[in-house]
Amino acid sequence: MSSNPKPHLVGMVGATATGKTQFSLDIAESLDGEIINCDSRLFYRGMDVATAKPNIKERRGITHHLIDILDPNEQYSLAEHLKAARQAVVEIISRGNLPIIVGGSGQYVWALLEGWNVPEIEPDPDLRAELESIIESRGIEYLAEQLNETAPEIANRTDLSNPRRVVRAMERLTHDAHNSITLQNKPDDPPYDSLVIGLTVDRKILHKRVIKRIEYMKHKGWVEEVQHLHDIGLTSSDRAMSGIGYKQMLGHINGDYDLDEAVRLTTVATNRLIRQQANWFRHDDDRITWFNVTNNDFNTRKSIIQHVHDWIATK
Repeated sequence: MSSNPKPHLVGMVGATATGKTQFSLDIAESLDGEIINCDSRLFYRGMDVATAKPNIKERRGITHHLIDILDPNEQYSLAEHLKAARQAVVEIISRGNLPIIVGGSGQYVWALLEGWNVPEIEPDPDLRAELESIIESRGIEYLAEQLNETAPEIANRTDLSNPRRVVRAMERLTHDAHNSITLQNKPDDPPYDSLVIGLTVDRKILHKRVIKRIEYMKHKGWVEEVQHLHDIGLTSSDRAMSGIGYKQMLGHINGDYDLDEAVRLTTVATNRLIRQQANWFRHDDDRITWFNVTNNDFNTRKSIIQHVHDWIATK
């Protein structure tokens, strides 16, 4: 055993539909782990189907942190998430367990693992109104182009088709602490000793999984879930409703198009998300140990668990 004083963390990253939930549960069962959610879509209560949120039974008795912590109309910043996630790490380690960071939201994952200094940035109503006016008059494409010219690294990691995300990114850029969302504000020495496992699936198979997941959502109450959120007063202006599967289904519920079109738009948005996730979790990133889990068989699971065991054994 080494005398490394840093807390030991395991990260599980990768694109949507690669199986992060199942593999992280396998590791947690084998190593007395607890899971810290870093998928921003899972923060919200009552938003379960379109997020593919694991239910209580699917969590296998493993303690999960930062799932179902917000109502859909609540705001939640990266700074708030970091504070809560860091506290969860402390609590898990105090119980002698292994913190396992899981998520496809790269900003949330790396901010935690690398110890980013992210000050709280309050929304600027006047600036937001101005930016929204620009979108209304010139289109989201114009503002997205401005973001890309000003901060291409941030633009590359922002859903440029999502007005809310683009506006928030522009708000950050005008703030004195705009570097909080870039790699420039991370410490030279990360606060944790972490092993980051990346999951990859062959492209054609991943696309089939996306289609299968969306079909499964239809049968599990996707329409009904979004209809309920609509009925209790949530609209496309609520942050949570801008998420994939909610924005698209809301358009169907509002009568803008039929169900097939909602499915198509959700598929397109999911594939766009996968491309964005690839920018956060690059295959040439030496911080990540990649495993091809296309087959998702016993030997693959065993090799991942063994790799984590071997890493822990050196600590």
